[in-house]
Amino acid sequence: MESYIFEGVVTALTSISHNGGQSHGINSKLRREKFMLPDGSAEEIPVISGNGLRGLLRDRGMLHMCRALGYGVDGDSGVVRGLSLPAFYFLFSGGALTSDAGRGLDVDRARSLRALIPLVGVFGGALGNMIMPGKVKIHKMIPICTETAHLLPEKFGPNGRSQSIWEHLQEEMYTRKDDEKNEHFRQLVEPEARKLLETKARVKKAKQEEGKPQSDTGQHQQMMYYVETFAAGTEFYWKIVLDDVTDVEFESFLVTLAEFSKRPYVGGKSAVGLGEVAVRFENWLRIDSRLQSETTAVDVPVGTKYATHLRDRAADIRSALDEIG
Repeated sequence: MESYIFEGVVTALTSISHNGGQSHGINSKLRREKFMLPDGSAEEIPVISGNGLRGLLRDRGMLHMCRALGYGVDGDSGVVRGLSLPAFYFLFSGGALTSDAGRGLDVDRARSLRALIPLVGVFGGALGNMIMPGKVKIHKMIPICTETAHLLPEKFGPNGRSQSIWEHLQEEMYTRKDDEKNEHFRQLVEPEARKLLETKARVKKAKQEEGKPQSDTGQHQQMMYYVETFAAGTEFYWKIVLDDVTDVEFESFLVTLAEFSKRPYVGGKSAVGLGEVAVRFENWLRIDSRLQSETTAVDVPVGTKYATHLRDRAADIRSALDEIG
């Protein structure tokens, strides 16, 4: 078994939104953490959480594995092979502990699951009354800026381009319009509902002519809001550590990174173009959607041990997953 460290720089190719539950009315703020500065003062700095990144990578890796095992919809026959909910939660969310002694998981069973499903060894999981710790440590993405420079490895520091974090932040405005006001679209609404909307519109117009205030008929659909984001071009320091992984586990994680490279988005609102990133791990690994089509988005050759394992042990893995219920 060997240990590996992935360490490098993440560059925002588009602005990034990563909400931490902080909002002020229609303003959504980035997730913040307190950092102690060299002068002893403290400041809250926006950071992309390791928990969110870990969950993102876990989902990508498990989805690839499930498809390789035949789960999902068969494109030819249309037949659906599905997981039980406990098995689904175990793979994608890490599972959950139970106090039911009869549903305990002994050490041999845990060892068997780790051997059958390499990504369980990598990311861990909980089943029955036992927690199986994972071997991967996904660190936070820390913006490279004046406020964090003293905490980063020197080679990944600002390198003379020191800027405050506040130079990297912005507020983006978004709107959602009320399409029921559009006469072309309104024809798609069923007659009874359309008649009600038109009646409300006439009442509104009449009250406006009388000088009385009247709320918009589509007020609940129309809004304007603001999202705080990291600006495109912002750089982050990111570190991933794999502790004592087998060759198959290491390859399963490389495949996970390859799956991430197909859709390299972090944070929220990717549907409207936010969150695309490029990753350069020092010396040997790159994830970048801008790479030429004749190259691979992950420029490390992935071996065949993991693919062979999934092919040869597919029946055993499916059987083990069927037992999780």
